[in-house]
Amino acid sequence: MTATVPALRPPAARAEGRAEGRAAGRAAARRRVSSRSALASFAEVVSPTLRPTLRDAEALGLRGETRAALDLLVATAAALPVSAPDGDRVAIGELAVVVCAWGSELIDAHPFLEDLAARVRSSDARGALLFTRGRAGTAAETPEILTRALAEFRLAGDLRGQAVTLGELCWPREDGLSGDYRVTVGREGLALARRTADPWAVAFCAGRLAGCETYLDRPSALEHWREAAEVLPSSPDAVTAEIASLNQFNWAHTAYGHGDYGLATRVAREGKLLAHGATWARKFAAVEALVLWRTGDHVGAVAAGRAARSGRPQMATGMGGIVLGAVSLEREGRPEPGVLDEAIGHIEFDEQMLWLALAVRAEVRVARREPSPLRDLRSALDQAARMGVHFGWEDLALVIAREDRAQGAEVLEGMADLWPTNPRGAALRLAVEGLVAGGHERVVEAAERLAALPEPVTAGRLLHDAAGLAPDAASGNALRRRAIDLFQAHGADRSLAAVLRDRSLHRGADLPAVPASQRLVSTAGLTTREREVATLAAQGLTAQEIADELHISIGTARGHVLRVREKFGGVPKRKLAQLLADGA
Repeated sequence: MTATVPALRPPAARAEGRAEGRAAGRAAARRRVSSRSALASFAEVVSPTLRPTLRDAEALGLRGETRAALDLLVATAAALPVSAPDGDRVAIGELAVVVCAWGSELIDAHPFLEDLAARVRSSDARGALLFTRGRAGTAAETPEILTRALAEFRLAGDLRGQAVTLGELCWPREDGLSGDYRVTVGREGLALARRTADPWAVAFCAGRLAGCETYLDRPSALEHWREAAEVLPSSPDAVTAEIASLNQFNWAHTAYGHGDYGLATRVAREGKLLAHGATWARKFAAVEALVLWRTGDHVGAVAAGRAARSGRPQMATGMGGIVLGAVSLEREGRPEPGVLDEAIGHIEFDEQMLWLALAVRAEVRVARREPSPLRDLRSALDQAARMGVHFGWEDLALVIAREDRAQGAEVLEGMADLWPTNPRGAALRLAVEGLVAGGHERVVEAAERLAALPEPVTAGRLLHDAAGLAPDAASGNALRRRAIDLFQAHGADRSLAAVLRDRSLHRGADLPAVPASQRLVSTAGLTTREREVATLAAQGLTAQEIADELHISIGTARGHVLRVREKFGGVPKRKLAQLLADGA
């Protein structure tokens, strides 16, 4: 899940910026700029002379011209007479935060909002601007700012303001508030919002409570996301649409995290149709990319991932980068971590996506045989534990358990009280328990549950893991054959090659060849001795000369050479030099 204010992002290339500017311009042309007060606004009275300027600033924001939009709002506020209604300053402050959220760079509007709050006369207007300031603040400062806003709203007797401020306090962030306290505050805020019958207040508070419940893995989260997304009109004004898009996005995001891929796809597609501006359309494309990757459509995932990355760098760029990195891991001989490193830079403020990116990057490090491939993972789990989060870190635990059973056991114990119970989370817990305990049946059951979601590649990899734990060769080979079928059907080249190179696999004429993308991979599961033999064979030594050099029998040397060739897809011995050079 994500907050509404973007994190600091690097500037885009000039050509890329022009391309997104044109796309954003087309999106703005499709979306009518607000001609009335926003449903989300606290500005009860706005001067008629100010409205055209607000529409101009909104149009600039929708076109992606964030700096120009904010400059116009700052200049307009400075020119307001002292006698201007408080609603003028409230409307300007609210729009300033929204256009910053639409933008591709972090522009610090906090001093501007504080100045506006100091210039209004009424408590409800001051509460509105402090509430707006609190939504745009850092995690550490947000509780104090929102507490000030709540006091102003209570002084004014403004139930709507109190409701949304409590809702914002409920939102999960690293600010020291407990999960149970957040839920209590969020429920109080939603109850107040329902009393007001204000659709934006209900949407806001239901979404904030749903976010808290999502991180705590409460079953009511998806229902509150549904309420939050559906309570607003289908075509709200651009300011109100910000929370509408956020709720729709997080509803899709949560469904994806639970493994409800059909719901996630439907909600994301609806969100794209309703989104104001290119930024939200790209975020919904990113959710689609994640779902396509998980469900085994690598071609579709790449297309959607590229669409998510098509504009200036921001959160959608990072989400798309995770998908492209994960598909690259399966389909390229030597996957590079660069796209994942870049993705992490764009999603540092979204813990769920950050943890997923770290898990995929660790798998890339394993594939590249880098030293300490699991580095960073335990610190990420520590962060999840500090936050009391029950959602989004499960893939980290699976990667650790698959590569290091001892560490997996420690994670299983340390995170025992935080494991989610949603369908996907429960399946991954079962998988980790089976891997740690060497329990073949539990790993198979986990694979079956994931296959039913459907998540075929993860299921196939667990079937391969289970094969290594099976009680007899026949059972193990049956599981490997099932894994092969899943990998072939979904183009999972690396996972398929891993099974085909498995020494325990019963060879037969019906086995497929090692995929072409994996045949020139020097890290094809060679043991230390096999690498020594491969290096000598690549230098042109005969089997006898290799045996003499390594002090082994000629039969053993020949057996090693044969296995090395098989692991590289059955290539002739003379090609080993090229393969080792390619993978160096």
